[in-house]
Amino acid sequence: MRMLSPRELADALGVSESSLKRWVDAGRIRAARTEGGHRRIRLSEAVRFIRDSGTPIVRPELLDMPELAAAEREAGDDAFLRYLVEGDARAARGWVLGAYLGGASVAELCDGPIRDAMHTLGERWRHEADGVFVEHRATDACLQALAHLRGTFDPQPGAPLALGGTPEDDPYLLPSFMAAIVVASVGMRAVNLGPDTPVQAMDQAVAHHHPRLVWISASAALSPAQAGAIGAWLGALPRDVVAVVGGHHGAAIVEANPQVRHGDTMAELAAIATEVVAAAARDGLS
Repeated sequence: MRMLSPRELADALGVSESSLKRWVDAGRIRAARTEGGHRRIRLSEAVRFIRDSGTPIVRPELLDMPELAAAEREAGDDAFLRYLVEGDARAARGWVLGAYLGGASVAELCDGPIRDAMHTLGERWRHEADGVFVEHRATDACLQALAHLRGTFDPQPGAPLALGGTPEDDPYLLPSFMAAIVVASVGMRAVNLGPDTPVQAMDQAVAHHHPRLVWISASAALSPAQAGAIGAWLGALPRDVVAVVGGHHGAAIVEANPQVRHGDTMAELAAIATEVVAAAARDGLS
């Protein structure tokens, strides 16, 4: 995680260094001290301050965020869809980052503009000859945008860990990737196993990482046997592991094991992950 000097952050925000130092001294911005006594501010803390205070960024390139300048200011969700249709991944990254810095949560972005845009593009391939490549290109742009956003998070080394993926023969990349970003945004460490992950591989990952939360994103149809096997495996997880299932076909797993928590939205997943983080803090566990 990048560390910023007060001068660097002040220049990025268009304020004086003395004002920035006063904010640090007043506790508005948390800073560490070097061995020489100099203040240093983590990028994640700078992002928190920007989000909480609504302070505009005057020179985004100083925060390694040049994409902000590529997206239209005050642009709505239609602009994001247009960037995806046009294949302008840089502007799409800037739009997502700008919306997040403006106060939108990661879950809100995933449940709202990203989901809506991908649904629109998913319908396009049914009716237009270029629909498939446009949708695939847009998926990659969304992955880039979310990965860039993830770089502004800084979960603590001892934070509780979450892991998950999609079932075997489920090829969808974006839903599980969004789940990983969402849980990371509320303070968890996240391991995304990605698409087409057999239960055996997930079981090995659980044994290796000892997560406190496991998510399954089921976007492709499941056979009764497959849903039953996943439900049984989730039911056999250690008692201190919270299992969450989502996606268009997640209900089939919940029917097989009603004890599994069902999250229809990323906001619900964020709420569950927040509960896990709070419980781990109370228990002093990771």
